[in-house]
Amino acid sequence: PGFVHFLDDLYSRQDLLGSVLMKAFAEMLGLRGEDFAAMFQGDMGTIRLLYYPGTADDDAKLNLDHANSGISAHTDFEVFTLMHQDAPGLQFLTPNSNEWVDAPVRPDQYVVIIGDVLERFTNGELRATPHRVLKTGHPRRSIIRFNAVHPETLIEPLPKFTSESNPPRYTPVRMKTHMATTLAKLKKGEGAWDSVANVSTTATRSYPEP
Repeated sequence: PGFVHFLDDLYSRQDLLGSVLMKAFAEMLGLRGEDFAAMFQGDMGTIRLLYYPGTADDDAKLNLDHANSGISAHTDFEVFTLMHQDAPGLQFLTPNSNEWVDAPVRPDQYVVIIGDVLERFTNGELRATPHRVLKTGHPRRSIIRFNAVHPETLIEPLPKFTSESNPPRYTPVRMKTHMATTLAKLKKGEGAWDSVANVSTTATRSYPEP
């Protein structure tokens, strides 16, 4: 019961932080603060508590020897992610140099990771953050809170980010469709990252209809 209460409380506090960040993103982009916040009501957010045992553990080493990474490169299909880790292991792909760099370990802070939805809303002005998890010799724990929008929210480039010279580069799709399609393709073993073109296949996916 104590654990459940703790997680419920953590989720509620993350909701408050998420609402503030949604307003901050909108204001940063020159939009009204409430434009994104309204979409956050009834969101499809999820929380995950992850443990990576590290290759120093014999049983874990046996399983990880067949993998070239802990989690392969991808972008998150929601709006943004709050990430906390207690040891190195997560890496980000830098937008300019295309080099993988270690994500910071900050005991009292979350790292905010941009997701597919913000990339599609801004017609690519903001880019979803590619990241991966390395195999490490040490154990690692992380708290991951994915922040999506209401299932019926239509995800498409907003008018502010399109023009005759800069037409929409992303097809419209509802949050629930983008989530269901991405999960179904991952279940089939289809990756979320094109390592040749260095591009997210989830953020840039073309949908025939919303």
